Amino acid sequence: MTDLPTTMKAALCDAPGAALRIAEVPVPVPGPGQYLVKVEACGICHSDLHVQRGEEPMPEEAFPLILGHEGIGRIVAGDGPLAEGTRIGLPWLYETCQHCDPCLTGHETFCQSQKARGLDAYGAFAEYAIVEAAFATEIPDEIDPVTGGPLLCAGLTAWSALERCEVQAGKRLVIVGAGGLGQYAIAIGLARGLEVAVVDLDPNKRAEALRHGASLAVAPDEIEALRAWGGADITLNFAPTPKVWDMIAAIVNPLSQIVAVALVHDPVPLSMMWLINGGHRVMGSSVGTRAELRAFLNFAAKHMPPVEIEVLPFEEVGAGLERLAAGDVKGRLVLTMGDLA
Repeated sequence: MTDLPTTMKAALCDAPGAALRIAEVPVPVPGPGQYLVKVEACGICHSDLHVQRGEEPMPEEAFPLILGHEGIGRIVAGDGPLAEGTRIGLPWLYETCQHCDPCLTGHETFCQSQKARGLDAYGAFAEYAIVEAAFATEIPDEIDPVTGGPLLCAGLTAWSALERCEVQAGKRLVIVGAGGLGQYAIAIGLARGLEVAVVDLDPNKRAEALRHGASLAVAPDEIEALRAWGGADITLNFAPTPKVWDMIAAIVNPLSQIVAVALVHDPVPLSMMWLINGGHRVMGSSVGTRAELRAFLNFAAKHMPPVEIEVLPFEEVGAGLERLAAGDVKGRLVLTMGDLA
């Protein structure tokens, strides 16, 4: 085992709504069935912003909290089958009970006892982090830590949402929201043979979607253009607002599949007769399982989605969250933690 420091830098959130602060904290000690990972890079996700702003109900004892769940690093100590030096991911899914029906049937992201990194367990906005050995996923050699970090949440979330659907080449996919998740969904949908249209309020994001291969990119009120294009067989919603629901309901084809991904608490006017007459399926999707992560990383190693990545030094994590809140990010922001070996 390499000699390890006893303290490390970490970005702490002291309370809901509090700005992050960089502090020196003890390096965590891995227990049985755990690895200690030296973090190389970590993406900044909207879920980090959601937690930092106090939009997730959490008890006071959860703080101070280390956010971050798009991390990649190398094992430097621990107990498990993977060798030291192995590069693994630090995704949102920290652990599950592994014995409930969702866990046993391949739907572990719906385990009611699951723990999430950066929410129920310390995250990867730090120089070192703990990974449960049973939830360690190796990173293919073709994927570097910077471009690979956002794959663990943004990319995986888009991949998993499409996995909920019956995907057939030539079917029409409408992606609502062309931010980071939407950009991954465009690449994944095109690679799987789907025709892709994008809906977004921002004309710059619509133009970016067309450059990434979408055949149509329109504003939410351009319903007739979406109908003329052919309507939606599959709809993935990444827009965090209930206002898009009427548009979605108006453009879907019979037997459509609609997947809700964005964190929207407000209700939408879902008509039972609309469901019955159209035979529609409306589903929710949350991040992705270990098996889906392995499958997606293997896909990305060969078909890396062309999402713009902007690198920030670790010390600028707070500024990165502020930019995310202001919508001042084209693709994804990734923090680097030092030398990438």
